[in-house]
Amino acid sequence: MRNLLFSAAVLLSSAAFGQFGTQVQVTVQSTANSDSVSIGPSQCGGSSSFNWRVTGTPCADLSLWVTTDGDCRDSSSAQTSGSTRALSSIPLSTITSSGGGATATFQVSNLPIFATSTTTDAGTVACGDPGVESTMLLCGATKTYDGLGSCSSNVVKAAKPLQITYDTKSPDAPSISEVASLDKALRVTVDAPDDANQVEVVALLEGVRVSSEKQGVNVGAVRVKNLQNDVTYQVEAYAIDVAGNQSLASVTGQGTPTRTFGFYDRYREAGGEETGCGATGGGFAGGGMLAALGFWLFSRRNRS
Repeated sequence: MRNLLFSAAVLLSSAAFGQFGTQVQVTVQSTANSDSVSIGPSQCGGSSSFNWRVTGTPCADLSLWVTTDGDCRDSSSAQTSGSTRALSSIPLSTITSSGGGATATFQVSNLPIFATSTTTDAGTVACGDPGVESTMLLCGATKTYDGLGSCSSNVVKAAKPLQITYDTKSPDAPSISEVASLDKALRVTVDAPDDANQVEVVALLEGVRVSSEKQGVNVGAVRVKNLQNDVTYQVEAYAIDVAGNQSLASVTGQGTPTRTFGFYDRYREAGGEETGCGATGGGFAGGGMLAALGFWLFSRRNRS
């Protein structure tokens, strides 16, 4: 009889564990599904989004908070150093109804490094102040059931918190290493600093911006279009980092777009004459035209 009761207890415990003991995992990431996000001063008046996910069977709301502490503790109140601000929790009902994951937001101006009128753990700077660079952690935690179906005190935290970098430090100015003439355009080679992810090249005429082009630092030379041939332009370059901070202008260069002649123009300039179809049928005239064509193609390839 004792063995029968013991077996029944084991079966009940196993059933409860199967229902409530599913391993719980918490994930907080950027909306690009990375473990870090950069925020710049242009976002001070708004919010930033992130993704959260809870798998398994939690028994409590998902608590979320941002801290300047070096790691995530079990709760926002358990953080032992730096400044911490709690975010709105995700109710257990929302976790269930959302299928275990969704997107949430936080107000950028309420990050713990910033002073506000409603908190006592205020930071020392205001959102938008220049020259600020700080790294924070967005933490998340919930609780799990025990083997008997009761909500336990066991806390499950996000294995990797979301690293938030607030940055208002501008990158160093880039340098222009080459300006090449194209037809109604300039090809500008820019050497960008390591912390830049974009460059912008601006063409100016007598100090007035007339055209610009922005692209990633690893794309190659920047082609600035919509210019006039035989007009000399001043050229400046700017570096932009992932937080949207823009550097000071580079040392100014200059360039003059030049008309790219077609084959027939080059042939006439070289002394060729239009003598009808027979002129290209063979012999010296046809060979000269083919040679001119080869020269033009070679020259055009080098110029572009």
